[in-house]
Amino acid sequence: MEYLVFDVGGTAIKYALMNDKLEMLEKGSVPTPHDTLENFLEVIKSIYEQYKNVDGIAMSLPGLYNKKTHKMQVPGALEYNQDVDVLEEIKKVTTERVVIENDAKCAAQCEVTFGSLKGTDVGAVCILGTGIGGGITIGDRVFTGGHGFASEFSYLSTKWTDKNGFDSKWGMDGSVLRLVNGIKKAVEATDPFDGIKAFEYCNNGDTRALKVLKDYTDTIAMGLFNIQAAVDPDCIAIGGGISKQPILMAYIQKSLDELYEKMPVPIPQVKLVQCKYNNDSNLIGALANYKKVY
Repeated sequence: MEYLVFDVGGTAIKYALMNDKLEMLEKGSVPTPHDTLENFLEVIKSIYEQYKNVDGIAMSLPGLYNKKTHKMQVPGALEYNQDVDVLEEIKKVTTERVVIENDAKCAAQCEVTFGSLKGTDVGAVCILGTGIGGGITIGDRVFTGGHGFASEFSYLSTKWTDKNGFDSKWGMDGSVLRLVNGIKKAVEATDPFDGIKAFEYCNNGDTRALKVLKDYTDTIAMGLFNIQAAVDPDCIAIGGGISKQPILMAYIQKSLDELYEKMPVPIPQVKLVQCKYNNDSNLIGALANYKKVY
């Protein structure tokens, strides 16, 4: 069988013609429309027209597709999807065999089916980026909750008394942008400055950068500790571009160990691993999710 798989992002729509062996027979990318739903659907339709003989369409999409209302309750980067039944709209211009899932949950499905969480009874994925995406896995499935909102880790509170919007929420406090901007300020760097540059300072042992990194990983470890207390996963897979930095993983482990050491009772300690797949995880996970439906 062959499938048309989409990974819709805020900047680009990646797509691939894939088979049951996860081989990407053809692959492409087009800019994501930001103006209207109609233009978005036209792009999806035009790509589908090239691959009409596929078994169906699997899609990774940002935002919250409410499983009770069947509408996009939180549209993510694509604001025109607000309160729209995107699944039905896509079916109208393509095929009846369409399966949509949140992008971070697709990454989790990828890891539990083929990656670092394969074989676990309970697992979790945390994708570190602009916010913190993720997924909880039970057996070989991703737990989505009653509305599809389960494991929206960005909404976890980091300061329980702060009730103002996204203030003191894990997605903001644990954002990679916060880390990079913090290091830039600490080392008094000038533009251009990105994540690669920030980790150059860390890997070179700059104490100013390492202090910011430790503050950041303390925040990440606190969220991981809370996830462990809630679902007790066998292991937690860390993803996102910065997860490829060994020093980041080492610092997260150090911050987590400090939390365990301060506990007056010997609670179980979760194992941290890197996600096996990164760039293609949403495509692979979307297909894995599709094959559980069809």
